Amino acid sequence: MAECGGGVEALKGSWDYVDGENFDAYMKEIGVGMIMRMTAKGVKPRLIISENNGTWTLRTESSIKTLSSDFVPGVEFDETTADGRHVKVSSYSFVGQSSL
Repeated sequence: MAECGGGVEALKGSWDYVDGENFDAYMKEIGVGMIMRMTAKGVKPRLIISENNGTWTLRTESSIKTLSSDFVPGVEFDETTADGRHVKVSSYSFVGQSSL
């Protein structure tokens, strides 16, 4: 969960990767293969968060791949993962005024 001051508007902007603690275990748990997990360990992505008329975009840019996901808070949607799997995301929602 991303936490920030200034309400959800403060989430907008560019965010650089800082720490991947337990990321490998998470990827393994959701079924990402070993080669993709090893590759991902060396990637330092930038997350760009924007919003237009209630639709939010999470854009992840890295030296390997750029992915973009559009969503409306609280609405289920389909997404393609970095390793090409198609998944259904139950929803993203804002908790209070400070986290996603």
